[in-house]
Amino acid sequence: MHAGARVAALFLTCLALGGCAATATGSSRRATATIASARAGGGAGSAGTACSAVVDATLLSVAQRIYAQAAGGRNVASVERRFARSRALGRAVAVGNRAATRAALAPLLKAQVKRLVVWRGSRELARLGHTAALAPVTATIHDAGGTPVGHYRFAVAGDAGIAGLIHTLTGAGVSMTAAGHPVAHVAGATGPARSFVATAFPQGALRVRLAMATPAALTCAPSADQTRARAIGAVGERLYQAEASGRATQRVLRHVARDARFLHTVAHADARALRAEIVHLFRGRTLHVVRIRAVTATGRLVNDVGGPYVLAPASTPLRLGGRAIGRATLSIQDDTGFVKLMQRFTGAVIELRTPAGRVPGGNVPAPGRAYWRAGFDARAFPAGPLRVTELILRRGRGSGRRR
Repeated sequence: MHAGARVAALFLTCLALGGCAATATGSSRRATATIASARAGGGAGSAGTACSAVVDATLLSVAQRIYAQAAGGRNVASVERRFARSRALGRAVAVGNRAATRAALAPLLKAQVKRLVVWRGSRELARLGHTAALAPVTATIHDAGGTPVGHYRFAVAGDAGIAGLIHTLTGAGVSMTAAGHPVAHVAGATGPARSFVATAFPQGALRVRLAMATPAALTCAPSADQTRARAIGAVGERLYQAEASGRATQRVLRHVARDARFLHTVAHADARALRAEIVHLFRGRTLHVVRIRAVTATGRLVNDVGGPYVLAPASTPLRLGGRAIGRATLSIQDDTGFVKLMQRFTGAVIELRTPAGRVPGGNVPAPGRAYWRAGFDARAFPAGPLRVTELILRRGRGSGRRR
């Protein structure tokens, strides 16, 4: 699981672009059915109630982990590092120069920052962004000598993006309210609500509500630990399906299918030119893609560029001048990125296997700990079976032995 030409993760894309609402598409319905089935067969009486309580708590925990990444994940750390290294920003804030502050901020923001306010004392020097955002972070600005000269508050996640990501991974209907007003909504299940309190930007309480569906019979297990494992397994499948056929993937497919230089290099079976164009696509700031492969209309490989271990391939036919010239297959996620996302969102240990054996680079179970297993069948790149297994730590009695 080495990093490809560019590690592209669904979650990082969501935070960077703030546009993952309704990321899941129809192809994720199979995974949705594993978690819930439109109020069908969740068990009866106390058993069904207990199952629902475990599944709801598990999915609520996933939502809280997503929020925690927005409040203190890698994007937050990246922004703080850039700001800390900027001497121009320190100088501008030290003298209270608004124009210089905005100029110093320009190369630092990238697409990660959704909202930002900079102060020297109580005097506001810059305010950027209009997106409804959450999980604000406050940090200090220092001059070249290390003396504090100001502070700033920023957010790397928009309300709609986080609501969409929570919906994608849980299937729940998601709504957010701040100061009594709705700020985000994604339609989904319409069952009983579970909620937690977050923080809006720039301040104030933000309530995140998840409308849960009744768990399907397949999700309910004899023990709470097993039920939790199955619910997390379904979250993994939903994440994979979003990587394989979500909006981000569809956008990259459309871009490739319309890229004139890409089409001409495939039409002429020019391997060197195609490689150059694929590398150019990797470097784009708005396209998150880790591997691209193209074949001619007869199936002959033109070139295949990117990381060796990627998953969730998606394909599109290529046409030029009304004539079929070939086919492109691509992936927006490498194996390492998928494993990291699942660990961050669920705490699960992830194993990936193909018929050739275990794919290198997955996280490793803790020695002497016991785990429940859940999993699903996926696809390796460019084709072929890939088994995804989630190991979920056992909490109950007898947890000293692995299963």
